[in-house]
This record gives sequence, structure tokens and C-alpha cells, in this order.
Amino acid sequence: MADFIYSDSEQVLISNIGIELRGASSQSYPKKTYDLEFWDDETGDDTDNVQFGELRSDDDWILDALYNEPLRLRSYIANKLWLDIHAPYYLEDEPDAKSGANVMYVEMFLNGYYNGIYNLLEQVDKKQLKLKSYKDEIRGELYKGVSWGASTFSSLPDYDNESRIWSGYEFKYPKEDDITNWENLYQFTDFVINSSETNFTNSIWDRFDQGNYIDYFLFLNLIRATDNTGKNIYLAKYKTDEPYFYVPWDLDGCFGTIWNGEHQNITNDILSNGFFTRVTNIDPNAILATIAKKWFDYRNNNFSNDYLSDLISENYNFLQENRIYERESIVYSNYAFSSVDLLYIQNWLTNRLTYLDTYFGNVLSNKEHAYSNKSIHPNPVKDIAYINSTDNLINKNYKIYNNLGQLVSTGVINNNYISFEHLKSGIYFLKIAGNSYKFIKN
Repeated sequence: MADFIYSDSEQVLISNIGIELRGASSQSYPKKTYDLEFWDDETGDDTDNVQFGELRSDDDWILDALYNEPLRLRSYIANKLWLDIHAPYYLEDEPDAKSGANVMYVEMFLNGYYNGIYNLLEQVDKKQLKLKSYKDEIRGELYKGVSWGASTFSSLPDYDNESRIWSGYEFKYPKEDDITNWENLYQFTDFVINSSETNFTNSIWDRFDQGNYIDYFLFLNLIRATDNTGKNIYLAKYKTDEPYFYVPWDLDGCFGTIWNGEHQNITNDILSNGFFTRVTNIDPNAILATIAKKWFDYRNNNFSNDYLSDLISENYNFLQENRIYERESIVYSNYAFSSVDLLYIQNWLTNRLTYLDTYFGNVLSNKEHAYSNKSIHPNPVKDIAYINSTDNLINKNYKIYNNLGQLVSTGVINNNYISFEHLKSGIYFLKIAGNSYKFIKN
């Protein structure tokens, strides 16, 4: 039991809470992560729903210490970005459903002493996802990836319905008091690993939501969250006979760092698991081209260089101007804040985006047999068109003509994109290195 006080410009909240340490390796850090349950009494027999800012009303919350992240902003940005790009496919039936946990910054004092900056996080649970309740049979399902195994579709051991743990998964819903039965998840995992190519092609998108697969694969690889391919992931089902879908959690090791906060300056790879690999190898219903096209759609908004760079800079400036880094350094003597970390993440992001542009451009080039092994995407274009390969094109001139043959724009290629944002909607022709490409500007 603990006493809790919260204040902001809108409210002061005083409550009894139950508090426990959260995490595995993070429990060894001097700055702890906590799970909070709000009580209406002093024993926890009656819980109490509370609300903070724009987050949901609930009795169960996470205080994420962010200790292993040099800039204290990666998890915040990643959680917000996922919510921005993805919504549950069943939103018309459940308008309050969220695709993951929302988050806000707080500063925490523990037993009268300043304890630093934290993320206050909603839980990923049945309530957040609006899964159907158990009623004498399993309808909504929720499993948490806690280690490797069946969670990465790399093994299929027998299960034990006397245990809430199976091959990398923890059974989260239905509750233990209702039922523990791994059969549904076992059958899905068996299908992904062992079904024939024909059966996989014909029915995988009936068993797993295609839109969620695309968004999660792109999100995972954009931020390069190495722990979130099987561990640090939820697998969920809205109701019986509906497809499974992914929900990310614990997004601290990303944007060029790994789980312990160390820099891992790798930008030229694709994260995968057994499920992702099988989809890549079989390409059911030409999903790879659809994924690549969605990538370039996102590159015009949520995944654009400017948008992502601004997100990082804005959060960094907010924490810096409020002297968060200074206070963290005072309280935790082994916290070695350096402004060089901001330059590192920005450079890492630029290199990662360049690699993924090339990777997904090559996917489209292979699928669509683009002229001269060069392809420019997306088409239609909103603001920016990306070149999948700039070999021999740097410093080359390009010209853009309207559908009347009038020259409307010229430029020189000095990176992997060409701007269309100054043009009105319509049909255009881009001439570059002796080739001509027809574009629709939205």
C-alpha cells in the first residue's frame, strides 16, 4: 500500500494505491518502473477508476522509468506514433477501442524525494482493445509475448492448460477464473508454421488482419524495435471467428537503441519473425507490393523525414527547456546525458529512412518491372515522390511537365526524393536521365 498525490493545471488527485515493481532486467536499475492500482479503501478490496489528462479512466496504470533510454523520449514518441497510424479494424462496432496504450510525461517524487521523469502509461488489456467478454466460451482473446518461442512462430511445443504460460506467451484474457485454454492460439500458430503454401495464401488474411499486419510490419521496421517481434508484443482477437492482430508494448529499445539503452547503429536490415518470413516467402495475394505502396503513402505524412525529425526535436526541446536532463543527471549520478545523443538519433533516422525507401522501392520495382530498374513512388503523389535507387542520378537535372506539355518545374537530384508539393492537383510527366514517368498529383 502507498499514498498517492497527483496534480496538474486541471486537478489534484489524492488516493490510496497498491504499488509493485514492474519489469525483469529493469528491476536492477536504480530508477524503478512501477505498476499502480488505485484503491477506494486501504486494503485493495475496492478499486477506483481515475483519469489523467487525455488518457482513459481506469484503476490500473504503469509508471515507466525510462532509465535505459538516453533521451527519455523514444518510448513516448513510438507509442504516440503507433496510435497515429493505426486504428482497430472493428472501430465502427467499438468506437472507443484503441490500437495500443496512450502515454503522457510526468515527474515523480517518491517518499519526498525527486525521482525523475516517467511515462504514465495506459494498460494494454481487454478494456483498451474492447475485446468481447467471456460468456461460457472464449470470444475475445489476449496473449502477451514475454519471451521467445511460439511467440515468434519458431517452435510449436505442446501446451498445458494448467499453466498461464506457453512458449513465450502469457495468457492475459480470458481471466484465469474463467478458463485457460491454449487451443485457439496453438491452432493459429500451427497454421502459420505448417500449413501448405496454397492454404496459407488462401486463408491467412481471414485468420490475421491484413491492415494490422501491414501497419505493424512498417512500424516495427521504421523504429527498428528489435525486442518487439515476439517478445514485447500482444496478440489479440476481437471476437470468435475474427482475425488476430498485433499490439505493441514496452517500446523503449528503438530508434537506434536496444533494450539496455546502448546505441546499435544498424540501419540496413529488416526485422522479422517466423510469421513475417513466411509472408515474405509466399507473398499471399501480392501483399508485398501492398506493403511497399503503404510505406510510400506514409512517407508523405507520418513517416516523412520532416515529421519524424520534428517529433524528436520537439520532445527533446521540451525536456531540455524544462531541465529534465539536468535533474536526471543530479538524481542519477551514472546518467550520462549528452546532446550528442540527439545528433545520433537524427542521423540514425535519416539513414534508416533511406534504407527502407530503397528496400520498399526495390519490392515495387521487382513486382512492377519498373523501367531501367528505377522506380519512383508513390503514384498518385501527395507532396514527395521517392526514388528507389539514385545510382548515377545524383546531380542530374529533372523536368516536370503538365498534361499540356508545358514545363512547370525543374531541379537537380541531390537526395532520394523529388518534391511535388508546389504543384496543383493534376497529371504530370517527370523527365529524368532520359526516362519519362507519368504522375498524378493529389
